[in-house]
Amino acid sequence: MKSATIDQTRRAHFDALRQTAFAEMSRTSARMRLMWTAPFHALILSLLIDRGFSVTRSAIYGGSVLLSVVLFKAQAHSFRISSLGSFLFGFLGVVVGLAVTGGLRSPLVPTGIPILIAASVVLESKAAKAWFYGIVVAAFVLLAILSGTPVGDLVTPLAPVNGHASPEFAVIAGASLVFTALSLSRFGQHIASLYERVAFELVARREELCSENVDRTRELEGIAARLAHEVKNPLAAIKGLSTHMARSATDPKTAERLSIVAAEADRLQGIVEGFLSFSRGLDDLHPTATKPYELARELTLLLETRAADAGVALEVVGDTSATLEADARKLRQALLNLVLNAMQASPRGEKVTIEVGRTCAMSYMTTIRVQDRGPGMTPEVLDRIKKPYFTTREGGSGLGIAVSRGIIEQHGGSLEYESAPGKGTTVIVRLPLNALAATQEAPLPKVECSATLARCIASAAEKRKTVKVVPQTVQEEKDPSHEEPIAAKI
Repeated sequence: MKSATIDQTRRAHFDALRQTAFAEMSRTSARMRLMWTAPFHALILSLLIDRGFSVTRSAIYGGSVLLSVVLFKAQAHSFRISSLGSFLFGFLGVVVGLAVTGGLRSPLVPTGIPILIAASVVLESKAAKAWFYGIVVAAFVLLAILSGTPVGDLVTPLAPVNGHASPEFAVIAGASLVFTALSLSRFGQHIASLYERVAFELVARREELCSENVDRTRELEGIAARLAHEVKNPLAAIKGLSTHMARSATDPKTAERLSIVAAEADRLQGIVEGFLSFSRGLDDLHPTATKPYELARELTLLLETRAADAGVALEVVGDTSATLEADARKLRQALLNLVLNAMQASPRGEKVTIEVGRTCAMSYMTTIRVQDRGPGMTPEVLDRIKKPYFTTREGGSGLGIAVSRGIIEQHGGSLEYESAPGKGTTVIVRLPLNALAATQEAPLPKVECSATLARCIASAAEKRKTVKVVPQTVQEEKDPSHEEPIAAKI
């Protein structure tokens, strides 16, 4: 229902724009016809009269030209004449001109083509088009019938001379073809101008809307960021006081309740910190020589206590000597989010594996895999997890993966997922050896290893069998209740 309403609104806007544009084009065309069409027919009529054209036919032809002039003048001054009426009167003038100059044998037959084409474009409703073209067909049928009578004969000076077309017939036929070609060209210019105008107007409207949306989004983000910043301090006070009171409380129930308050304050503080990390954007990189393996080892030591509480083991495997130019602080934050996600997705007794390596085929890239043995994710969840604020975990903020992805892409790397329900999840981080070179699109250094490619692949395959890394992906989100305080300690 909502979609139908939107379509109706869009259609109404389009019709309004179309009517305005075509009304202006109709007035412009009427002015052009006053300056072009009426003089053309006046010259043809003058030539025919000078060459002995019938007085009666001349009067009828002149009357049709005069009617066209009045009609064009009315259109040019925006008098209320419907599009259908305008085309009918215009075509009536053409038919009268053909009838008095030989019917379907008339040299003026091509002059009716522009009005037929214009009607097919300008007339809006199918009923109007049906009426117009029905009358057109009837008029041509009538002209065909009259062609077998004296009314439809070519008369002086258009009658054939010695079995050949008269000079007057040839001149008028040639002039009619030139007039038709110029009219169609002019009509095409009108259509192109109209399209250009509509296109520019749509672009201007789109840019205006985009600019308004960007400004509004920035304002809202600024307000939200300031609000989040102001909330941080009261939350810290609530957490600290409740923790202190819980430790000194003599009543077990009171201590338990205060502990819940502290935990909830800690969770809210994590959500606020995650939002601030996401809304602040990414500051400049400060790359130094960094070993991903050492970063992973630091994280496992930092999270050792929490992993023990969760009943999850952490292990780091892979290339201990791999080195890259990266911002160690930011990279540590990104990996922390991913490892926390994997821990939260893993059942008790399972293991989270962090594997650091480098493939021979892409020796200028370092690969970090974070694998859990949790329930895995469906393709639908994998698609939606790429968007900020989406989370499948109760209490999650939906920002952890977004922040990690931003940091990794800032380094010129990529974040990919492999997962299947019941098979766990693996997040694959690929990072260039030089973050600054990658972000500046400079040539990346590549280590030659073609001679050992087969051995490298075989070794990697053997390691896969040992570690049992199943293709999967990262679990949903970080745990905001613990992630940011840990990050702050780092």
